[in-house]
Amino acid sequence: MNNEYDLSYSFTLNSPAPARGDAPADDLYAFGACEEFNLGEGAVLLVSLSRARQAVVTRDVAIALGHCREYRSLAGHARHLTQYMPELGGDEQGVLRVLENVRDNGLLESAADCAERLADAPRGVAAPPPSRVFLITCDRPDAVERLLESMLSGADLSRHRALFLVDDSREEGNAARNRELVQNFNLTSPVDMRYFGTAEREALIDGLIQSLPDAEDAVRFLLDRRRWRGHATYGLSRTVCLLLSVGCRAIMLDDDVLCRAIDSPYRTEGLQFFEGMSEADFYPGPEAWMRTPPRREDPISGHLQCLGLGLGDTLDKLGLASPGPRQFELSEERLLRRVSADSRVLITQNGTFGDPGTGDTAWAFSLSGDSLARLLAGPASVEDKLTHRQYWMGWSRPTFAGRANMSQVTGLDNSAALPPYFPAWRGEDLLFGAFTEYLFPQAFVLNYPWAVPHLPMEARVGDATARADVAGGMSLIENYIAARRPGEYAPGPGPLERYPALVDILRTLGGSSDAELAAAYRRELGQERADAVRNLGDLLRKAPADNAQWRAMLEERRRVYLKALGDGEVPVRIGGVPADMPEHAVWDHFRQLASGYAAALAAWPAIREAAASLDVNSAGPLP
Repeated sequence: MNNEYDLSYSFTLNSPAPARGDAPADDLYAFGACEEFNLGEGAVLLVSLSRARQAVVTRDVAIALGHCREYRSLAGHARHLTQYMPELGGDEQGVLRVLENVRDNGLLESAADCAERLADAPRGVAAPPPSRVFLITCDRPDAVERLLESMLSGADLSRHRALFLVDDSREEGNAARNRELVQNFNLTSPVDMRYFGTAEREALIDGLIQSLPDAEDAVRFLLDRRRWRGHATYGLSRTVCLLLSVGCRAIMLDDDVLCRAIDSPYRTEGLQFFEGMSEADFYPGPEAWMRTPPRREDPISGHLQCLGLGLGDTLDKLGLASPGPRQFELSEERLLRRVSADSRVLITQNGTFGDPGTGDTAWAFSLSGDSLARLLAGPASVEDKLTHRQYWMGWSRPTFAGRANMSQVTGLDNSAALPPYFPAWRGEDLLFGAFTEYLFPQAFVLNYPWAVPHLPMEARVGDATARADVAGGMSLIENYIAARRPGEYAPGPGPLERYPALVDILRTLGGSSDAELAAAYRRELGQERADAVRNLGDLLRKAPADNAQWRAMLEERRRVYLKALGDGEVPVRIGGVPADMPEHAVWDHFRQLASGYAAALAAWPAIREAAASLDVNSAGPLP
């Protein structure tokens, strides 16, 4: 072994557990959840949280095991570690011997055990609830018209309980045209669509306040557009959809998609439990990927295939009733650890063909494997691919995750007590994902291996400029919540019992001092920048020597981040507030938002219950 990094296994408190003689020869392993205790003199005690095992190892072994959280063969782990950690000197055989000792000591989780657990997951626990479909728009009637046409020509609309167009348009002319589009749609649709615009939202607000007068501030925080005058209210419309679908499954579509599903161009067998970057490919123009024939099943029906089902029924629907150990390769142990009899699919997502929905191209610097190879492949340059914005971004096989990050078409099982969205600005989807994960720690997000076309009406260009500035706010709360999510082995109250704890977290933020908020902000910003520098360094080491442009982009981005880390002053930037606002005023604003959101979250269960019984549309009660 390399003398600078001694991966010896010279400490042991107990005799190793007998090696599993019945373990499949092709089994995969991942380092399980352990508490770590420093014993001094380079020794660390690892105590398993899932079984009655413990071991004393060197500190270097504990560090290396922290990079073994995905399921691989032991030889695969040894290869990965020596590539990721140059200080190991490439000694794969030495690392392999250490990993075999760790396995025999009972601290590695077996994919064979995971496969057995999933095969035994309960079936037929409950029938999924009915579905309602929601189109969300704001001042884009041309996009609405295109989407409605694609729904009439390609979707099975008769299976849904109700259809809605939720219109957040500011221009009265656009709202009037959207209402007319819905009327024309209903002339041929097997199920009528209901228009839900400003007047309907005001009626909903009034009805909720009449039912819950003490919750007026909470209702207006979540639903009153005047409360957010001058700001884009993406989350407000999504919260309206939640209140119109209590007890149902809800499918939400952005207005600039087509109701068409296209299989992944790299479809593979099996499944994975993974929460990293999606896969990607890059096209010269939309005509290149549009030549791919669509799936026979429309995306709305596709989302309903597994939405709301338990994990056992989901695997049956996907044709994966008895997954083999090899099918878990590169799955994350921390996600499979969550699997229980109560596990179900609460959220479904899909991939995207065309525009990714964001002009920031920083995601491309997190690609790996085949996706990275496709980015670097000619004839087009990397910069051209990133600025042209014609991508496939998605998954090549069914992929289960713990947290939603929102695609342009999303399925929500709203028979569960899902939380409300933050009303304004971008990032509402990430915050909703963090809140849902907190409330339902055994639930899963299912990413389907197909995608929908996303075609904005306006021209968009990607920005490949290297930047190290990050606007906080949403990301600060998201990371704050995630860090306080109860562990998998903590006692498990239901979601309604978890709501008060989540409210307390936001109230704590709302009651924090300037110094406490600034410290939390700078800690998260520092972590983000440090992770970026480390990742860019890894990419540089592996970058092809003959791809000068890619190497130059990596070096420039790394230089920008290193410069930011070297600056003595760390300015505060919070999304939704002017960049020149004094820092004390920024934190005052942030406290108001956190406190308002906490009050809204506290009242949310009652608001949901009241909305379920309201007639909020003059056309009559909800079906």
